[in-house]
Amino acid sequence: MRLLGLFALVLPLLPLSVAAEPLGKTKGLADCAALVATLTEITLGPKSTVEDVEGGCRATNVSYGVSSYMNYSIDSVTLLSPNLLTTFPTGNIFEAATLDLRGVRLKPVTHSPLQDYIIALSTVAMNLRLAYTTDPEALTSQAEVEFSAEQLGRVAVKVSLSDFDNTDIDIDDFADLSGTLHQLDVTLEDRGLFVAIFAPAVLNWLFAPDEDPTDAIMVMQETAVAALADLPETTLSPASLVTLGTLVRAFPRPEGDWHLSFSSERGLSIKDLEEDEATVFAAILADAKITATGEPAR
Repeated sequence: MRLLGLFALVLPLLPLSVAAEPLGKTKGLADCAALVATLTEITLGPKSTVEDVEGGCRATNVSYGVSSYMNYSIDSVTLLSPNLLTTFPTGNIFEAATLDLRGVRLKPVTHSPLQDYIIALSTVAMNLRLAYTTDPEALTSQAEVEFSAEQLGRVAVKVSLSDFDNTDIDIDDFADLSGTLHQLDVTLEDRGLFVAIFAPAVLNWLFAPDEDPTDAIMVMQETAVAALADLPETTLSPASLVTLGTLVRAFPRPEGDWHLSFSSERGLSIKDLEEDEATVFAAILADAKITATGEPAR
């Protein structure tokens, strides 16, 4: 739930609505203080600062309200994008942007100074960085996402897409999202990160509340490994298969250092991922190369 709330924080900062007023009909913002003032979820306190920086805005020591009983404290949030103060009020998608959240901490509203202090002792500071560039004419995009949580580790994802029209994204409905994936790189340095941050949401999505998932997880693991083993060595080498098998069988505790890479000149269409397994594997087999390196924590 901590992770879901963190990404809910990101959405208001990256306008995606293509139904907003045209750029020429919307007045630009005077400065970064005016931008922050438009974000009603963001609360400033006595130690908060808002400053204009090269390429965008930065705010420090702010709070983000999730609900009446839950919010986040943020050491700093930096948003960089060309013509930020002009584009932001239109709601139009940025052609390029970098959003950097540092020191994000979950802060339940307990109305008890003692409980607030106790909770703070065990709260882990999270960092989230999202960066992307697009070429509207070439319909290409490069994107990076990195998430870390102090001693728990980090995960970073980089993607390269073609046939991607970022002006045609509806934040309320991703069903029409299109594009072709050519490069995917995933780095995971896990010291308890997945179990603490990601596993609760993933397991609740996969299984019913009254279901013991132990046996089902084992079946899923072996099914996935068998599917990977069916890939030809030109796509997935024996060494990479061993590494991927170790990683899959470690779920939901993939502690260790891992790096996965997918590359394809033809590319894998996002629409293919919505089709059946055979369609996806046929697309991968066309010319894809999958590599995996790493090992579990000792």
